[in-house]
Amino acid sequence: MRSRAVLAAAVIALLVLWGRLLYLQVLQHQPLKDRVGSLYDRRVVMTAERGRIYDRKGTILALSTPGRSVYVDPNEVEDLGATAARLAAALGLDSGQVYSLLFSPPARHFAWIKRLVAPAQEAAVRALQLPGVYIREEPMRYYPNGALAAHLLGFASIDQDGLSGVEFAFDARLRGTNGRRYEGRDGRARSICTPEGAYIPAVNGRSIVLTIDTNVQDFLETAMDRCFQQYSPVSVTGIVMDPKSGDILALAERPVFDPNKYTEYPEEYRRVRAVTDPFEPGSMFKPFVFSAALQEGAVHLNDVFFCYNGSYQVGPRVLHDAHPYGNLTGLEVVVKSSNIGMAQVGQRLGAQKAANYLTAFGFGRPTGVGLSGESAGSLAPARQWTTYTITSVPMGHEVSVTALQVACAFSAIANGGLLIKPRILRGVMSPDGCVLERYTEPEILSRVLDESTARTMITNVLRKVISEGTGRLADIEDYDLAGKTGTAQKVVDGVFSHDKYVSSFVCAGPVQDPRLVVLIVVNEPSRGASLYGGTVAAPYCAEVIKSTLDYMYIDSRRRSNGVRLASADERPTSAKRKQGAGNAP
Repeated sequence: MRSRAVLAAAVIALLVLWGRLLYLQVLQHQPLKDRVGSLYDRRVVMTAERGRIYDRKGTILALSTPGRSVYVDPNEVEDLGATAARLAAALGLDSGQVYSLLFSPPARHFAWIKRLVAPAQEAAVRALQLPGVYIREEPMRYYPNGALAAHLLGFASIDQDGLSGVEFAFDARLRGTNGRRYEGRDGRARSICTPEGAYIPAVNGRSIVLTIDTNVQDFLETAMDRCFQQYSPVSVTGIVMDPKSGDILALAERPVFDPNKYTEYPEEYRRVRAVTDPFEPGSMFKPFVFSAALQEGAVHLNDVFFCYNGSYQVGPRVLHDAHPYGNLTGLEVVVKSSNIGMAQVGQRLGAQKAANYLTAFGFGRPTGVGLSGESAGSLAPARQWTTYTITSVPMGHEVSVTALQVACAFSAIANGGLLIKPRILRGVMSPDGCVLERYTEPEILSRVLDESTARTMITNVLRKVISEGTGRLADIEDYDLAGKTGTAQKVVDGVFSHDKYVSSFVCAGPVQDPRLVVLIVVNEPSRGASLYGGTVAAPYCAEVIKSTLDYMYIDSRRRSNGVRLASADERPTSAKRKQGAGNAP
């Protein structure tokens, strides 16, 4: 009887053992193999290098440079508390935070302590020679020109992901594909081999060439800095465009930030207001309605408008001019920026035609430039216009626009009547420098005005705004410019404010053959005897356009004999920036 019991127990024990072996060797074979492999094999990610960003002449605007990051293998740390304290002191971190990173499950072999440390911190960590503490090389995004063109460029995260501006807009082109390799390790976690075939190389990202020119960008930002210092506004936005190609040669915002340390700045410092922040344009909007009326024959330059000595009643509402005017010709209505005169121009043109032309100029829809967060502004369809709207819109009320929309629409007048899509991308190159994409031909969206109408606006109307009208502070000696001022009261709590304004100016030049459009928008200037756009923004626009035209080698036949724009090969590269991309598109 006893022998039977022993036999039965032995059989049961063998069945349990066989079952356990079956479970471990068959059902749990792969999970256990993977667990053992994790102890003795390590997958090392090979980070791809993010593509570079160049300006139109090959100056490097953004690149990835080698950085150093500190990580640990918690299984190799001998004294968690002492290691945490010494690492925290070397890296300027909280010791409790470091300890929580070290105190991890035994199967975990990797924990970041601090990414992209400073050289001094790297040296301090190396000097400690702590078991289980390692330093890994990984790419760090670097912007060699600091804050120059910061808003347009945007920035990339510590993981090399584009987060804003061009870095975000063209992230798919700039980012590469990470590679990997597998390393065998001995019992002390030292690399002993790389298994054959266990290596997939990283593929670096493509580089992009922008339309901007760092020299023009510098001209614009220098002028905006002086404007910002003089008037202490909430913000300043500036754009320089080539009206014939749609190329954005410069785009800037103030306040400014440094993309190398973007986390140190508030979000409002980093916003690209030129595309994200719509505003009521005020009188800067008048040329678009007036050119439409001129095109339709509803108005002629010599038509006489009685401006009611500065007070014009439309229903129960009374419109006012900054100065009392009696009779003004159509030309003088724009030159002197009469609200009452423009209200009558709008009434002659009519709501439907006005709405159609303004839509054709690009208002009420995004420009499609490609930057994230772009606003469409607001332009109501004609069916929603009231008797007040047809008098408000011509003087820049009941409509909101972005700075880039205005620059594009003014370019349409400057280039002979064509609305051209704005462009910030000029080309794309492979990691080895081969040109993959090239964008040099303008993308024409529509014809807004006849060439003769556009020419009349530039030479006969908008030129006189600067030579005789509200933009006289932009009348420079070397070049004939055409432009328009804007001074709009901001709406605060549903009513127009009497101390908060948007002061702006847009100009093109030279009038004989416009090659540049420059726009500066000053949001809430707070200092100065006069806060009109002609005072606050016009002088700085003129400064930018003069510097840029001089730089572009417009020859000495500037006023009466026409102008010539030197080819890219004839123009000098700034001595201040000498890095080159070689075969940039």
